[in-house]
Amino acid sequence: MTDLELEFEHIYLEVRAERWQQIDRFLFSYFCFREGYVTKNGKPDWELARENAPRSYKVDSLKNAELEPIVPLEVVIGEIKRYFRDGELTPSVLRRILDSLLTYTVITRQEKALLRNAALQNAMPISWYKNGDKNPYLRFNHVDIKINQC
Repeated sequence: MTDLELEFEHIYLEVRAERWQQIDRFLFSYFCFREGYVTKNGKPDWELARENAPRSYKVDSLKNAELEPIVPLEVVIGEIKRYFRDGELTPSVLRRILDSLLTYTVITRQEKALLRNAALQNAMPISWYKNGDKNPYLRFNHVDIKINQC
């Protein structure tokens, strides 16, 4: 079993046990293993993630930048809860949710303040919840943060 599969199993077990408050501790590790952001000892590496993740066009130095989930972790967990509540959460659905919503980017501290001031630090814009097309970049678009996705 790979580290990615192990992190996925941790998340799935926490969901099945409805220990929602524990899930977020596994999400960053899952992301790092999925993207290959690991130390030479095979541990998740936030510095490597910060250096290589997509970033805002305004980031000119990592010194004043932060690693930020594109979709807030609370929203990712909320989506998982919704599928679980509706009896539709299978391992493949969980993997699809994680792979489509769980991504990190690097933004400036000023951009993070924009999100906070727009009440989007831990939420998506209301239209995101009502729309079937869940654009993960919608909260960044809402406050005019442009991400270089290359």
